[in-house]
Amino acid sequence: MKQLLETALQATIEASEEVLKQYINGFDVFIKEDKSPVTSADKSAHEIYMKYLSDSEFPILSEEGNHYDTETRNSWDKFWSIDPIDGTREFVEKTDEYCLSIGLTDKNTSYLGVLSAPSLNLLYFACEGIGSFKYNKDITELFNAEFNLEQIINDSVALPIKCQNEEYTFLTSRTHRNENDENYLNELEKKHKNLIVKKMGSAIKLGLVCEGYANEYSRLSYVNFWDLAGGHAIVKYSGLDFISLLTGKEPNYQDENMKVKTYSVKNK
Repeated sequence: MKQLLETALQATIEASEEVLKQYINGFDVFIKEDKSPVTSADKSAHEIYMKYLSDSEFPILSEEGNHYDTETRNSWDKFWSIDPIDGTREFVEKTDEYCLSIGLTDKNTSYLGVLSAPSLNLLYFACEGIGSFKYNKDITELFNAEFNLEQIINDSVALPIKCQNEEYTFLTSRTHRNENDENYLNELEKKHKNLIVKKMGSAIKLGLVCEGYANEYSRLSYVNFWDLAGGHAIVKYSGLDFISLLTGKEPNYQDENMKVKTYSVKNK
């Protein structure tokens, strides 16, 4: 698993450099069939991930690649689940709240994950047998450095970090919320008189809860497998509970439409 983490981290670091370069210098925007935006940076990051993982023993499910049919996906044991840029709308709108996400999952859980938000200087990584970490230096220093996993771990802090906020701080999506999300937020407001609600884009919120920036991130609207797989491992190997609000159990990757229907992580 350590070697797989090295590969995922190397790919993410190289892809982060390219994405950040386009974020600063300019990028092209296209509209997909589902009317959602995709950028030249998404496509470049996807190609970098494919370069690193094309010889992997595991299939690759990327938002910007082949989604395969249900029968094919059901035949897989473990598979890579990649979102080259999660939060493309935030990327286009220049809010800085986008991230690159890669996870190694099977139908039941995630075994490895990397989340990188280069515009926010955030990098989280985790895997089975090693734990969950936040890189504690400027991630741009990794762009031209010789890759060394042990040094990266030494320059990181182990997760979780206990949340010390005086007010209960809740993270929610900036753009993707439904009626269930709003109802959940209303109940939180009744429970916590000094509730602080922070709206942010992308799955980087999962890492932020693990590092103690907030007490909770819960989502009741659907996400795709690739939106969650990387952050799932960050939470899981930090030791924080990660549950579906429908079942009370760990979210899984069994839905034939590649959706995860709810999830919640808390850092009390």
